[in-house]
Amino acid sequence: MKNTVKVVSVILLAMLLSSCGRWERAVASINGGGVETCHDGVSYIQFTSGASVKYNSDGTIATC
Repeated sequence: MKNTVKVVSVILLAMLLSSCGRWERAVASINGGGVETCHDGVSYIQFTSGASVKYNSDGTIATC
């Protein structure tokens, strides 16, 4: 029984970690806005329909 729980837990964790933005889109659909993500020093905002680079108020790309 314990082995089955471990296997199921590992499978669920692997699915969650490999979901390619689905978690961020789910959070964005709940809160109604975007979810900010950092990748290679650039800030991105994940929306339910896609992602966009985050810009500063002066028009430059936001870094993180």
